[in-house]
Amino acid sequence: MSFEKYINRRDDVLLAGFLFGCGIVIGGVVGALIADHSKKIDGNEVLQKAKNLFTEPGTIEGSWIELQPIEAERFGQIQEVFYGGIARTENGELVQYEFMADPTTGNFLDFYKL
Repeated sequence: MSFEKYINRRDDVLLAGFLFGCGIVIGGVVGALIADHSKKIDGNEVLQKAKNLFTEPGTIEGSWIELQPIEAERFGQIQEVFYGGIARTENGELVQYEFMADPTTGNFLDFYKL
């Protein structure tokens, strides 16, 4: 085998190894991004955040949340949300609120008084 053929063969092997390594790295990064994006917040954490927002100025009488995200239509689009509610005393009267929260971030999307 001539020296030139040996160099070309070695370059091919190095290139194949480099491309294989790049594929592994890219696959790992994409896999981590997908796994992190599909991870959902615990519904009880979202409910606790809502209760913390409503403790002042009033007394919470009751609260609830759907622990599994549900599909809801918002702004003409279907999206997954946590759906829950808070009942509290305001000026001696019981007032009820409902809320929706993003299941991946826990951020509140909507609060409304019933």
